Amino acid sequence: MALRAVHPLVSFLEAAVVAALARPAVLRLGRRIPEWFAVLVITALAVGAVVGLAAVGFSEVHSESVRLVEQAPRAAEDLENSEPLGPILADLRFSEQVRQTTAAIARTFDLGGADLPGLASAVGGRLSSAFIVWVLAVMMVFVGPAMVAGTVGLMPANGQERASEVLAAAHRSTLIYLGLTTLRALAVGAAAFVLAEVLQLDLAAVLAVVAGMTSFVPRVGIVLGFIPLITVAALEGGAAVAAATIAAVGLQAADSMIVQPRINQRSVRVGVLVTVVSIALGASLYGMVGVFIGLFIGCLVVAVITHAGDAAPDDHAVPDAGPEPKN
Repeated sequence: MALRAVHPLVSFLEAAVVAALARPAVLRLGRRIPEWFAVLVITALAVGAVVGLAAVGFSEVHSESVRLVEQAPRAAEDLENSEPLGPILADLRFSEQVRQTTAAIARTFDLGGADLPGLASAVGGRLSSAFIVWVLAVMMVFVGPAMVAGTVGLMPANGQERASEVLAAAHRSTLIYLGLTTLRALAVGAAAFVLAEVLQLDLAAVLAVVAGMTSFVPRVGIVLGFIPLITVAALEGGAAVAAATIAAVGLQAADSMIVQPRINQRSVRVGVLVTVVSIALGASLYGMVGVFIGLFIGCLVVAVITHAGDAAPDDHAVPDAGPEPKN
């Protein structure tokens, strides 16, 4: 029963995370336009961003797969004509195997290929799941506060007010932290893309996405995200490697000394261990979607613990000792 419930529970968690992230924006836009229209506006912006990134990534991978079909067989033939492994590779029909493999890879990213029905079926399944999550998220944008209030109401009466304060502060800190780290990820991804284009590296968009995603890990994420870029730069020579390494170290140093401390000061301090564990657990449970769910839940748990440990307004008040006894 637990295994069968994994998918709907993850869909519910995903919708809850989306609602928690979107509700402040809906309320802010709702001051000027109807809230239902604000939901549509935010949905359109989110869909546009996702479709745009997917289109750029697919186009990049498709163009690189075409280049792979053109260059890989030629390189394989050169290996077959070299010594001393050339005769062995020729007997193994190495160039032919490479040609067939690269052709299969190219067909995977060819929208006009034979796999189009299967691709359409997979996309349709994803869209139906996304629509269900969207419906749940819209519902929770409006009824979520009542659900949280009902949960808090199950607690002892003397702790309900404090619990509400902690949850509100934790929600606010989590949104600020994720918002600022998302802006940092976009900046890091843009820097990686520009660097890859300047160095004329292959798969610039893919390398930028990797660099941006790993930047969510504080202190070391930028360097880790630039490792694939540095590896690809190694194929271009020492100057490209040096430029990529200097950029990675410089960005990481600026982030560790300037950006990350300000993020922690304005929101909540989420360490490397919590971030890595949250991302790993989320990814192991539900792939890329689980990464964002795990990161949100991890940040929220840290924020709740942090704000719960803060002194309540009356914690340090000196109790009234009553009238002094008469001698």
